[in-house]
Amino acid sequence: MTYSERRITALRSLLAKEDLDGILLATGASFVYLLDMASMPFQRTSVTKNQRGIPSIEALNAPDCMLYVPREGECRIVCVPWREASFAGASVRVDVEFIDRFYEALRRFVRGTRFAVSDCCSAWMTGLLKEAVPAAEVVPGEALVECLRHRKDEKEIDLLRRAAARTDTIMDKVVERLRPGITSPEVEQMLVDFGIEAGAQDLAFGPASMFTQAGTSSAQTIGGCPRDAVLAPGTSVAFDFGYIFDGYASDFGRSFHCGPAPIHLREGYAALQAAQCHMISSIVPGVTNIRDVDGMVRTEVTRLGFGDWMTNKEKGVIGHQIGIDVHEMPWMNKFVDFVLEPGMVFCSEPKMWFPGECYMRVEDMILVTETGAVSLTSCSRDRFELPV
Repeated sequence: MTYSERRITALRSLLAKEDLDGILLATGASFVYLLDMASMPFQRTSVTKNQRGIPSIEALNAPDCMLYVPREGECRIVCVPWREASFAGASVRVDVEFIDRFYEALRRFVRGTRFAVSDCCSAWMTGLLKEAVPAAEVVPGEALVECLRHRKDEKEIDLLRRAAARTDTIMDKVVERLRPGITSPEVEQMLVDFGIEAGAQDLAFGPASMFTQAGTSSAQTIGGCPRDAVLAPGTSVAFDFGYIFDGYASDFGRSFHCGPAPIHLREGYAALQAAQCHMISSIVPGVTNIRDVDGMVRTEVTRLGFGDWMTNKEKGVIGHQIGIDVHEMPWMNKFVDFVLEPGMVFCSEPKMWFPGECYMRVEDMILVTETGAVSLTSCSRDRFELPV
């Protein structure tokens, strides 16, 4: 059985459990996951609603391809003519139609009255189902596939491990070139160029190299440093960047200081890294709850004397899951009640802010194993001070 067939079989079980006749998916990460594709057609991310829950443009868009998975029977892909070649190797039958005739394709094979739709293009697909099946009841269905995506299979873990390793290598290349006189836009262009050179399909998000120039007025707020400021002794750099390699995301964070750093900054960064390692080594699969992970890091940083400088104290947000999308559910914060299980991969990104001096962050991709947890990110934790 292929990875695609395994995932679709698991989804059918969930459809039966929820008494649904089928689910219609358009683009997005869940579409890619079920078909085991290495790229995402049309939509870049699966986010489709704004903070007030109102459908965004992505929800209203008409997709150029859809996947229908019935509780029983044959799965079908419906796509426009030019997209057909994208599914040449798929194990699912392909129906070719023009977008304005997608509802006719659904009429040919959709059976039942109770359906789910994925988030991407959800408003459009709901209308399509109701046109094809006037009595259709349509409910949100993204969560059904998301719960399958929480635990990565062996193929996904291998792809995420490789993505993390390539990202580590890029960071090493950039650090070698961090010297006084360079600007933040120039550093970020290096991240783009090295990503292309390494074979990245895309950026996971816009790369950030945040400068903080100690003792300047701009250092009173996080991110206040002018974009054209140059790296100089006393300037710190906080990195946040990631890529898409072979359909899976990476997310990375490290911080550096140009020239010798004050002892409290060196010790603060060491405490942040030590607390991250403490959290990773303390995870017990099937026992550790996501809501406790932020506290595990924060408590250790406090024990080491730097708790007052950590950010996000009230929110208790420390990270997110990662996979096809760079930000996947469930989020890593103190309000999420979810036990970590083997196969889950999440990012932990604790941060510190020393007003007027330095903003620092670390971020690791962490795999929960059968016996504990390991960091897929292997970039040096000791390197902080840059030569001048």
